[in-house]
Amino acid sequence: MKLLTSIILSLFSLPVSAWDIGGQKTPAMGFNTQVTHSYSSYIYTLIRETATTMKARGFLDAGYTFINIDDCWNTKTRDSNGQLVVDATKFPSGMKNLTDFLHDLGFKAGEDQGTATCAGFAGSLFHELTDARTFAEWGFDYVKIDNCNSGSFNGTNPERFQRWTDALTQVKNETGRIIFYSLVEWQGFDAWTWGPSIANAWRIYDDISADWRRIKQILNNASFLGDFSDFSRHNDLDMLENGNGALTLAEQRSHFTAWALTKSLLLVGTDVAALSQESVDILLNPDIIAINQDTSIGEPVKPFFWGKNPDGTWDPAFPAQYWSGFVGDEKHTAVMYINFNEETVDLNFTFSQSGHLDGDKEYNVRDLWKQEEIGSFKEYFFEGGIEAHDVRAYMFTEVL
Repeated sequence: MKLLTSIILSLFSLPVSAWDIGGQKTPAMGFNTQVTHSYSSYIYTLIRETATTMKARGFLDAGYTFINIDDCWNTKTRDSNGQLVVDATKFPSGMKNLTDFLHDLGFKAGEDQGTATCAGFAGSLFHELTDARTFAEWGFDYVKIDNCNSGSFNGTNPERFQRWTDALTQVKNETGRIIFYSLVEWQGFDAWTWGPSIANAWRIYDDISADWRRIKQILNNASFLGDFSDFSRHNDLDMLENGNGALTLAEQRSHFTAWALTKSLLLVGTDVAALSQESVDILLNPDIIAINQDTSIGEPVKPFFWGKNPDGTWDPAFPAQYWSGFVGDEKHTAVMYINFNEETVDLNFTFSQSGHLDGDKEYNVRDLWKQEEIGSFKEYFFEGGIEAHDVRAYMFTEVL
């Protein structure tokens, strides 16, 4: 109820201007170690192997450029000079050696910090500038700041995370290095109202899990927050769980499509070497990735028709089903439909229901999962036989 109240109140707030120091304006894509590697004593080797595998399996060419170390890479105390200390047992060749390796492969490097990290290692509260300089020296391109263990800070969450904004801005001025900045607040979520002026991305919900129920909960939250996301400022729906748990291929398709088209960060959180080719193909769909990485339109798709529920319904068990948004220009519109029912159903809608389609015009339609043109349509669209938990994604191109 507290989260719902926060979202309702935020709808009366206009999005603030984005924090932009000249870095990447589209959502970050890559890999995060949290699920598979963070707690392993062999994390250094696993990261190198993961990067090599991702390049070999086509992830780098598809745009997955960041390899992010999420936690457990440093010791629990700083050295006598107040510097963070890399765990030499886990990283025997040091952190700069690892980031050089990633850069040589063509990737970028990221890391996670907190007040004390979520796993209890030395954090960055009151050491922000020192650590930002250290990360720049080590060659990092991305930092995620968690709000774990932040009880010693007496200010607000915006004040706490602004300290990293100031540090990263100063490091950019000193060195020219631009570091992508993502944040995770705890003790409630409302960062979409203040995050745009402070960071490049902010989490909108609790941790994800490889569970269809959790995916629906997160997407329900996102359905009310599209107005807060644009270039250089992104709602982060959390990691991609494709290939984990018992998610079916249909659920993996829906998960990936929803995250991509709502312009979330796309950070793979699974053992890439163990992924089936079917799961890899989902994550590498070029038409879906192109919408996420659109450099002309920064806004995400937004719901235009809830489907089963009345429009505007808050329902974590059955979110909005029909979404749309411009792609590239206002002549091209992406439409997403997700079947949250437990049985096969049909989809249908009229063009006038979407603010991104003109009810008086004709459109050529491409199915982005079949990757084929399916015909021209006027006034309304219909397709039958959408299986339970599966997705449809289309590109509507105005016929001139």
